[in-house]
Amino acid sequence: MSYGGGTFLVQNKVLPGTYINFVSVAKASSELSDRGYAALGLELDWGPDKQVFTVEQEDFQTDAQKYFGYDYTDPKMKGLRDLFLNLKTLYCYRLNSGGAKALSDFCEAKYSGICGNKIMITISANVDDTAKFDVCTYFDGDLKDRQTGVKTLADLDDNDYVRWIDTANIAVTAGTYLSGGTNGTAATGSTHSDFLAQLESYSFNILGCLSTDDTIKSLYLSYTKRMRDDVGAKFQCIGYNKSGNYEGWINCTTGVKDADFPESALIYW
Repeated sequence: MSYGGGTFLVQNKVLPGTYINFVSVAKASSELSDRGYAALGLELDWGPDKQVFTVEQEDFQTDAQKYFGYDYTDPKMKGLRDLFLNLKTLYCYRLNSGGAKALSDFCEAKYSGICGNKIMITISANVDDTAKFDVCTYFDGDLKDRQTGVKTLADLDDNDYVRWIDTANIAVTAGTYLSGGTNGTAATGSTHSDFLAQLESYSFNILGCLSTDDTIKSLYLSYTKRMRDDVGAKFQCIGYNKSGNYEGWINCTTGVKDADFPESALIYW
């Protein structure tokens, strides 16, 4: 039997014993539970590298900056806002990698990406004890973390946006921006393959492929066929402008004419 599901069809066992073939619903968690689980690989300006991370609908509405580097109302979040109209849980993967983390004398950004350059640190003397400091972390002008009464940077707890440099000297600053954050290289066939390999341990209803490259679209189609027919994971995949002639493949043929979004952006909706 294949790992994670599949079918045992032939009598090919050589060890003595009883072999039982259980035929049941494959990936029952996605078939029998509420719908609204999707997986999508994206090129992002902020977020973890080379790992699938989970975003719930309520988290996206209240804390989109923590996951994607932009507020819920930001124009860059339009595609994801469309996605979460009927979505409960997103398994997301950052396809671009190898970027640099923004830095300052006091800390480095939690993730690589240009959004790290929007982080600002303020350090002021504590009003009750001038030998101690109050440290605030701002992201795009919004206060995200405030820690008071610390003597050194080593006394600070890391937060959702920065990792403190414990060995650095703490000093009063009205506002120090982090700099040097970059997004790294664009998505490649290899990063799409890594994403799909990690997805094998997840259960979801829909997998999205925003790529307009025919080779990458074929990769997603082949992956969907293998997972559905050999492993028993009955999800569907949505791709752009590729006829798969397969029940697990949904072909989106309408292109988006917007310079700020890929031609395949209707797949979000």
